Amino acid sequence: MTPPTTAARSRLEPETRRRQIIEAVRPLYLARPYNDVSTAELAAAAGVARGLINHYFGSKRDLFLEVMRSSIRMPAEELPDLSDLPLPERVRRTMDWILTAAETYGPSWVSVSGAANLHGDSDLQLVVDEADDHAARLTLDAIGLPDDPRLRARLRATAALVKSVCREWLQRGTLTRDEALDLLTDTVLLFATKETS
Repeated sequence: MTPPTTAARSRLEPETRRRQIIEAVRPLYLARPYNDVSTAELAAAAGVARGLINHYFGSKRDLFLEVMRSSIRMPAEELPDLSDLPLPERVRRTMDWILTAAETYGPSWVSVSGAANLHGDSDLQLVVDEADDHAARLTLDAIGLPDDPRLRARLRATAALVKSVCREWLQRGTLTRDEALDLLTDTVLLFATKETS
C-alpha cells in the first residue's frame, strides 16, 4: 500500500510570508473596490488559511492598507552620484528616474496613487501622505539639497502634479514621456530653488 501524498508546506519567515501575501492579493485590490473583496478570496489568492490574514495583518483593512502602501510608494533604487552636475541636470535626471519607476509600476500605480487622494482625511490618506513625504525626501537627497522641512513641504506639494502628469502620459497618452519630463523638471526646479525666507 502506497502512503498518501501530501503537499510539502514550507514554513516561511514572518516578513517573507507577509510580503508573499501582499503580492498575492494585490491584483484583487487593484482590480476591485475594497468592499467587493472578501477575506476568503484574499486567503485563497495567497494560498493561506483565513486565520493567517488576521495573524499577519490584524484585519482585512490593515492588509488593504499594506497593499496600498506598497503599491503607491516609489522604489528607493539608487541613482548614480549626481553631485558633480549642475542643479538643473540633477533635477532632470532625478525626474527621469521617477518616470522610469512610474513606467515600471505602470498604470496601476498611477490609478492607486492618484485615486487615494480622493479619500480625504482617512487611514488611506495617511498612507498617501507617508508615500509623498518619502518621495520628497528621496528627491531632495537625489538632487543634493538638504532635508529642510520647508523644501520637503514644497516637494510634497508637487506630488499631485507628478501623479497627474504620469496619468496623462501613461493612461491617457496626452503627453509624451519627454513632455512629462520637461514639465516635471521645470516645476521641481522652480519649487526647489525659490527663496524660502
